[in-house]
Amino acid sequence: MFETADMSRLTVAAPVGKIEDVLRTCASLGCVHIEEYGNFEDGIGVGKSINTDNSDHISQMIIKARALQAELNATNTGGAKSAVEANKLTISMGDKIDSALALVDQIRDAQSDISNLDERIKALSRVEPLGIPLELMAGFEGLEIYIAETAKASKAHVVFADMMSEIELQTSPGIIAVACKSSDGAAVQIGLSELGAKPIQIPAGKGSPSEMIATAKSKVSELESSIITCEDKLAAWSKSNGRDLVILLEHLEREESIYTAPTLLAVSNQAFVLDGWVPTSDKNTVQKALESKASHVSIEKYEAPHHGHGHDEGEHESAEVPKELIMLSDYLAEKDISVFQFFRSMDLDDSGELEFREIESAMKKADIPDMPPLNMAKFLAAIDLNRDGKINLPELDLAIGTIRVGKHHLSEHHDDAEPPIKFENGDISEPFELLVDLVGRPKYGTFDPTLLMTVTFPLFYGMILGDWGYGLVLCALAAYLGTKPFAADPLAKNGLTILRWMGIWCIIWGLIFAEGFGFVWDDTGQLGSSSPFAGIYAWTYSNFHVPGVLADLLGMGGLHIPFHRATVGGGLQEYVVLSVYVGVVHIFLGLVIGLATVYKAHGAAAAYFEKGSWLLILTGGTMQARNMVMGYNDLFEIQIWSFLIIIGLVSLIIGLAIFEKFGWVGGIIMGPIETFGLLANTLSYLRIMGVGVAGVKIAEVSITMGWDKIGPAIDSGDILTVVLGLILFILIQLFAIALGILSPTIHAVRLHFVEWMGKFYDGSGKAFSPLGGRTLHVESES
Repeated sequence: MFETADMSRLTVAAPVGKIEDVLRTCASLGCVHIEEYGNFEDGIGVGKSINTDNSDHISQMIIKARALQAELNATNTGGAKSAVEANKLTISMGDKIDSALALVDQIRDAQSDISNLDERIKALSRVEPLGIPLELMAGFEGLEIYIAETAKASKAHVVFADMMSEIELQTSPGIIAVACKSSDGAAVQIGLSELGAKPIQIPAGKGSPSEMIATAKSKVSELESSIITCEDKLAAWSKSNGRDLVILLEHLEREESIYTAPTLLAVSNQAFVLDGWVPTSDKNTVQKALESKASHVSIEKYEAPHHGHGHDEGEHESAEVPKELIMLSDYLAEKDISVFQFFRSMDLDDSGELEFREIESAMKKADIPDMPPLNMAKFLAAIDLNRDGKINLPELDLAIGTIRVGKHHLSEHHDDAEPPIKFENGDISEPFELLVDLVGRPKYGTFDPTLLMTVTFPLFYGMILGDWGYGLVLCALAAYLGTKPFAADPLAKNGLTILRWMGIWCIIWGLIFAEGFGFVWDDTGQLGSSSPFAGIYAWTYSNFHVPGVLADLLGMGGLHIPFHRATVGGGLQEYVVLSVYVGVVHIFLGLVIGLATVYKAHGAAAAYFEKGSWLLILTGGTMQARNMVMGYNDLFEIQIWSFLIIIGLVSLIIGLAIFEKFGWVGGIIMGPIETFGLLANTLSYLRIMGVGVAGVKIAEVSITMGWDKIGPAIDSGDILTVVLGLILFILIQLFAIALGILSPTIHAVRLHFVEWMGKFYDGSGKAFSPLGGRTLHVESES
């Protein structure tokens, strides 16, 4: 519930010839996360992508399918298909995809042609007013023609008055054309400069510009009609084949992940090792499925290393390299033979696993000079990748490869990795994993806050917006968007579920505040005693209030249902105090979680000084401030709570000095300074009150500027005022709703991500990503 799925380490070793079979089995299981190999050594490296006719076909087809999906954005609303049916689509959909892509190409070509024609029409439109055929604008020997745009075209005759006998001048508004002898070109250019004229490029072609414009526009119309026809055909194609395209794309991506997965594995000339993770709950299923495919399969539950806080983990202990193993490596290199060739004849039972007598027999038969007596214990420790007490040929081949570069234990890389994180939440809380993923997945073995955020995030949001009318709008919006095709996507589906819960809590708080669409719905509001809820709220005000003991403790005896959070003397003070108390409880919960997390990882001492000190300071500070607010004591008067603060501060200084390596000077300086950070975190929850009251006032503006004007205007027959009042009311309400969706969300997120999660959360976990991906549109084979 509050932890992620337990993970077990998977090690698979097999000859390279079985690499595709093993990977395909892992993909079918849908629960194998492969750990990328990065320990590059001579003789051992990562593999190459599987290259077959089918893999080439898949590669080509996935490029086309992705290109088409990018154009169509097709969705699957008809449900998943079986893996067999999805595989058949790789054949049946080929020609269909090509035909759809041909339509896409036609649309793009037409759009490109239209763009070129639009540019030509613009160019022709510039010279059209001159009324000169294009062939007369250039191409005459001994004659220069200048065509230019100018705002002073009407002054051209004045500028060229002295040259009129030597030139031909044609003018139209905004453009002029001058033809002259080459010898007069310089003078004409001076005249054009005086007019501020800018030369324009003469369009290519022959004939009247106006006729050419008409032809180009006709062509554009044809192309636009062609685009509409192609788009209609694409829409029809998407309607008929969109579901199959989505299913096919998922299948192709799964196949591609299988073909490229060898690049994640440790591979030698003869063998490979797959290093990965599986959920512990799937251990038996994975073991059974892979045993028939691989020479060696091992699955071990991950145990997090426990170490003292502030101390570096020791170096990996490396087993001493047995002399006989080094000599065997040298012998194989000298004879240029593989481990498989050397030992295959000695695998007497053909099991792929070597027994001691088989190893010893092969070593003696080789007659390696100066070979010492075989120490089986050391030999086994040096090459047993997963410490299962057995040796197989792929394991031995990889171990020999590492020895040749002075390294003898592949587990140096194996032991470094942290398990990937797979959430384990119920149907209600699962959508809120979307929020947790925004700050990274929790580190393995630490607290998963998803379930708590399922309650607190929409609760905080509703407490800020607190209007049942806007809550109904949010629920309606979530329901409407849920009918759209994109809502089938898991990400969109989770987002809409969160939006729905935000709306529900907004309705709950709105009923508590008696607020709906900015109106107050008890007898103190705009409708007075005529409100349909006046009687209900009169009864709740008399019967629902904070219990006496809790009211005395918190100083909130004036809190009833409803209470008006934006009204001085009507609930504003209680809203302020409630916001602070919510912050104290929320941060306290975060510190308790942090205390448990540090205790689990580093022990009781580190937990107390790191988190316990803050709990003491928070508790003491809250009670000290509470007593001051209620008039029991002055703020700096010594109380029992003061000693709690002092003990917490001293503990914090010790924690900073020793466990956080600040040193005593740093701890003494930083300790008191850090406490102001806790104060800032706590007071940050006042944004609940601040943003909430601001939202109420914005909604009130729509009532005072719009709604309140409508009634008197109707009585007086002022239709214009009625219309303006109604428009103002609607527009400001829409603004209030838009702001109500955005602003409270931002602040509720900030309170969780910064003030709360900062007290315990480590978001360094990596997401669990099984080979083959999630099967959303293709039914799992397992």
